[in-house]
Amino acid sequence: MNKVFTDILQRPIIFNRNELSFATAEPDAVACWVSSLSLLPLGDAAKALFEALIEINELECSETLRFDFLQILSPQFNHVLQHLESHFFNQGLIHSDRNDHIIELAFRLRTCLANGYIIIAKQSSAQLAQQKFSLFALNKKKNLKAAKTLSIYYAMHELTQLVYQQQMMYSKPATGQWLCIHWLFDLAQKGKVELENINQLQGLNRPLKNILRSYHQVILLHILNTNQIRQSEIQSLYECSFEWAKLIQLEYKESQSSKYVIDKTKDLPPAYNRKQYPAIFPNLFISTQPLLEHITATLHKSDDYLSTIEKQFLTPALKFHVQNILGSIGERRHERFESSGQLHICFGLHTAHFYLSKSKNFIDTLEHDIVLNETTDHFSIENIDKTVFSLPSRLSREAKKIYMTDILDMSVSGYRIKWPEEIPAHLKTGELILVKENIHGKWRGGVIRWIKQASEKNLEMGLEILTKDVLPCAVRLENQDQSHYLPALLVQSQHLDHAKLTLIIANYSVFQQQNTLKLQIGTEEFVLYLLKAQLITQSFIQFEFDLPDEAQKNTLKNVMIRHSRVN
Repeated sequence: MNKVFTDILQRPIIFNRNELSFATAEPDAVACWVSSLSLLPLGDAAKALFEALIEINELECSETLRFDFLQILSPQFNHVLQHLESHFFNQGLIHSDRNDHIIELAFRLRTCLANGYIIIAKQSSAQLAQQKFSLFALNKKKNLKAAKTLSIYYAMHELTQLVYQQQMMYSKPATGQWLCIHWLFDLAQKGKVELENINQLQGLNRPLKNILRSYHQVILLHILNTNQIRQSEIQSLYECSFEWAKLIQLEYKESQSSKYVIDKTKDLPPAYNRKQYPAIFPNLFISTQPLLEHITATLHKSDDYLSTIEKQFLTPALKFHVQNILGSIGERRHERFESSGQLHICFGLHTAHFYLSKSKNFIDTLEHDIVLNETTDHFSIENIDKTVFSLPSRLSREAKKIYMTDILDMSVSGYRIKWPEEIPAHLKTGELILVKENIHGKWRGGVIRWIKQASEKNLEMGLEILTKDVLPCAVRLENQDQSHYLPALLVQSQHLDHAKLTLIIANYSVFQQQNTLKLQIGTEEFVLYLLKAQLITQSFIQFEFDLPDEAQKNTLKNVMIRHSRVN
């Protein structure tokens, strides 16, 4: 199955069917059969569709008729796929035999449909090149050209959907998949149909109106490093990609803005432009500068600047991710070294606060009296910017759990680890973590940077260490009373010749740049102003900050120094 796309392009097309087993080879008969599938259970309908697609792909018929058959199947096909994908889209990293079977079935269905459109594109292209059409057959030529253009577009769409599915599972593309994508675009270019308006050709209203835009979309999905974000954020990026595709520039000569490159002859996705190409010979150059400028502009303009889709899906954490990807240099900052051993790891800001506070629950670390909700045993912040916070007064056994993982390699800034089969619900990209290499070691603060499906039921993760010095504390907005304290972490990192302090707090919308906060460490209380965000994830925000009181600055530095010496 993994070599299916290479096979699609390389193996000869054999039409060994004169008729269909499930219906007469006529559009009306096939449409009648498709309508009957709604009465079947989902699994049976999926199997029937798969077998029908295989037969249509093997049928000796005109390419325009084959295209009509695929179009008739498409609505029911999309219905079945939607139900299948609901079992693993935004469902976390679930591994079970049933789930793996559903994922494999969805893959086979989508691949088979893509194959059908690729067959039409190949055959119609060959016929247009080899046949001479008489004046009386001009309409046939027109229909064949339309079938070719539309088939390239739909094949590209299905392969893009497949990339999206793989990204949702943090899995790799199949062998030959990217070669197939590049081949489709190359075929469109050679036929000079990459800019032809699909909506005008078929009377549709699709957001991606031509093959070029469709190619831009799949390029964009890869460039945005979706293995670094959560499933819900991958979905949001996918929704935004329909609009952002028009902000990608494809060039045939290298320029200063050529951040990514493509070799259309290789089974490789777009690669970062390193100016040296040991394995590829770029023939397409990609500029993402217009998209970066668009995203950056959202920081300085009102919401009116954003589209309806962006207003719905572009969260601050996602915006930060896109800016970071498109604005970064893209090179590995630190060399990795092979390593072995195990790593202790726990998840979440509240859990980190617990262990850094020597196994004390947050409420027990506060010097002030906290108003408890007697019915739920929770303390809460209510009616702040229409947001309700609710924190457990005692962490659950599950939340306190410390996991053991195998180290694969490491660098000065982090680890690559192999995760055991048990996958906790809170194992997500962007999650705050604590790690240490032995039971008596010092906890260090970090973040899950990326997740990859290395092999069947085997996850690999990239961990970035944010700091070796981290101090548990509590924060509240200045205008809130003392019952509104939330757990936070004071982080010290070395910048050149001086130590820099930053603050990690939960990603709640109420915490924004220029907020005034009260910071409590033991009996000490400080007033600080939040400056720009250094890191934003769905889980937490790492803020730079300033203390207006010079005496408090020195006091806070001394508190951090004492903490570092003790630990």
